[in-house]
Amino acid sequence: MDKVIGLNDKLDIANNLLNLIFKLGVALGGGVFVLYCWRIGYFPQDVSVGDGLLLILLAVTFGGFYLFFVASLVCLGITLRRVWQELQRLYSFSVNIFNKRTGKNITYTPSAIERMHPELLIFAAFGLFFVIGFGISDIITSATLLLCAWFSALMWRDYQQNAQNIFMLKHREPLTDDELKRLKKLSSNQPFFIAILLILPLVIGGVTGKLLDGTMRLANIRTEAAVVHIKEPYAKYAEEYGLKGEKSNLGTEYSKFSNVSILFNGFGKNVVMENKKPGGVVQFVVPADQVYVVKSK
Repeated sequence: MDKVIGLNDKLDIANNLLNLIFKLGVALGGGVFVLYCWRIGYFPQDVSVGDGLLLILLAVTFGGFYLFFVASLVCLGITLRRVWQELQRLYSFSVNIFNKRTGKNITYTPSAIERMHPELLIFAAFGLFFVIGFGISDIITSATLLLCAWFSALMWRDYQQNAQNIFMLKHREPLTDDELKRLKKLSSNQPFFIAILLILPLVIGGVTGKLLDGTMRLANIRTEAAVVHIKEPYAKYAEEYGLKGEKSNLGTEYSKFSNVSILFNGFGKNVVMENKKPGGVVQFVVPADQVYVVKSK
């Protein structure tokens, strides 16, 4: 009977974990989608029921990708534990020299990170890939992502330590009033740690825009360079925004435009496009049934 109960408990934990991941995925994905729409200055209108279902599916996809991104940074931070230890040791040494020369008493307590487990190496490898990929053209981005990985690892350590203390208190009977207060405080801190862990990459990662754009490209909502055929009179409308039309093989009522940046496509009744020209960047909207995307790069 104990084994059956133990198995049922494990199944309940797994079920609750999957539900939590699904809810987090939808919430994060929805937040990412809204943040991207706010970033480009466009929110889809007249969304159909089918579009709504696709939007939920994409929200889960976005959320899953972002959770994977955060988990990779956490594992990378844990894997680089020895590097953080040496850097902190060097900083402590510098603080001691400064105190001796200035007569001040600045204190610094190194922050420890939990030991690395071999199974984390796969996620850490992806974390390193993200750091190199996002920072390939900007070394500052790589540096901020590494800093984010360290802070994320510290936050995960605090969450794990909190969870252990909660577990020990829950299995200790009877509890005193002080222990009950401490258990309540520790339990209320857990969502706070998770929230910070999820927000950190967006706040100090320096890759918010790249992450949003990359996620939208994966979902085929955004395309950096596309060949489109636009129907009149919207073709003239596009030419007024600096695009140069060519003869289209779809007929005389269409014009062909190359290297067009599509910011939003797939939901609602409009396609949002962007054109970069010497005077700046212009954005224009064309009804989805008046444009055909026939090739993307």
